[in-house]
Amino acid sequence: MTSYVPPPASDFLARLADAPCCAAIVDGGRLDAALASRAPAVFMLRGNGLELADLIRRVHDRGKLVAVHLDLVDGLKADHWGVTWLARCGVDAVITSHGQLMPVIRNEGAIAIHRLLLSRREHLDTAVTALARSRPHIVEILPGVILPAISGLLPPLDVPMLAGGFIRTPLDARSVLAAGAIGVTTSSEGLWDLQGAVRG
Repeated sequence: MTSYVPPPASDFLARLADAPCCAAIVDGGRLDAALASRAPAVFMLRGNGLELADLIRRVHDRGKLVAVHLDLVDGLKADHWGVTWLARCGVDAVITSHGQLMPVIRNEGAIAIHRLLLSRREHLDTAVTALARSRPHIVEILPGVILPAISGLLPPLDVPMLAGGFIRTPLDARSVLAAGAIGVTTSSEGLWDLQGAVRG
């Protein structure tokens, strides 16, 4: 395990100013491409919990930050012990859809990213309540590609917003940034080198 101390959320957000697209990967096979890109952070959305420490070390060795999706990594449970395991592996941020884990993530010293799926109109109405309860450092909205269409319907959020899901082109990325996202999480390698764009 590691004695690594993650940076504050403000440092994570500052890195998005010049390179707003984070590399989202589902296996270690795409890690080399992510590390060679301008992406300031690597979002590990799947994987083997026992192999994470080495992958995280590789990401940090390249000067990038790493966020791991607690809910989707094999061998980990979305609970206090899963968060503790990730923190001891040296993650910078923990992603989960379980709002009740945000205080645990913060207490472990990691950046808390609350992932919200907005697949129905009713989800917009409950988003603010969920975020008020969970108090994450960052919220990730999925599917992110719909953000420009719903930004007028979305109540004001008091937390920085990432957009992820179905964002495949530079136009998609710039559109979600203009709609208020501070960054994009994407598996589209062609976007990992996108330079900063005007935000709304």
